[in-house]
Amino acid sequence: MKKAAFGGALLAISLLGCGSESAPSAPTPPPTPSATAAPPTPSAEAVPSIPPAPSDEICAEVIVVQWQGAAGATEAITRTQAEARVRAEELLASIESGARDFATVAREDSDARSSGARGGLLGTYAREDWPPQHEAIRDRAFALQIDQLSEVTEAPYGWVVIHRCPAEFRYTRHILVRFAGARNAGPEITRSHDEAQALASQIRTRLVAPGADFLAIAREVSEDTSRERGGDMGWLGRGRLSAAYEQAAFTMDVGAISEPVETEFGFHLIQRVQ
Repeated sequence: MKKAAFGGALLAISLLGCGSESAPSAPTPPPTPSATAAPPTPSAEAVPSIPPAPSDEICAEVIVVQWQGAAGATEAITRTQAEARVRAEELLASIESGARDFATVAREDSDARSSGARGGLLGTYAREDWPPQHEAIRDRAFALQIDQLSEVTEAPYGWVVIHRCPAEFRYTRHILVRFAGARNAGPEITRSHDEAQALASQIRTRLVAPGADFLAIAREVSEDTSRERGGDMGWLGRGRLSAAYEQAAFTMDVGAISEPVETEFGFHLIQRVQ
């Protein structure tokens, strides 16, 4: 990997946010046609067009080495600031020499717990939607070329090495079935974990039946705020979704519909569009 000198700031993972919303009310029945009026001709609802994948977003990964008293450091961190820098330089050298890869170092040695578990992955963002809490690193990350490393740089939370990774995207739709206690589940959600899983399996049977309309079924039964869009999640890059959702989305074939995928929000039925 190539190397460039830039400052750093705290990196973490942004996960899929599923809002809580009650089920839609029953639609108002259409007026009864007059005896002389010709019956309406049924027509399928137009499928939304798929825009091109983003071209202005980058993927960023990070390794963080903290010192005692650094922002966010736990009590387990006892090294001094100088010792932390030496350690960060050692980790960078091991990557540059080819002895270890970035993802392995991040998982085994980064003090950024959420991103470290995902090989250092921060996420994939455009400048205008970069997470505000990571604004300090935004311009530095965008200045890197793909597969380029920064030098060890100081931030309030530790010494940081940034890697700009290739951006990858998937276009998906999903249906969410919540269970009591799931993240963002409102008090109206009373079904158990097992009941939610069983219901998701029943919905999948409908989705894979001949002639099934994913958009229509999503509008009918999904318990996510994307319901009104037929479950449309649009283009999202790595690091923007819950890990299990992302794993499914990035391994499915185009057009496939997943088995129920559990995240902290409930059970998802995912359709890969592109």
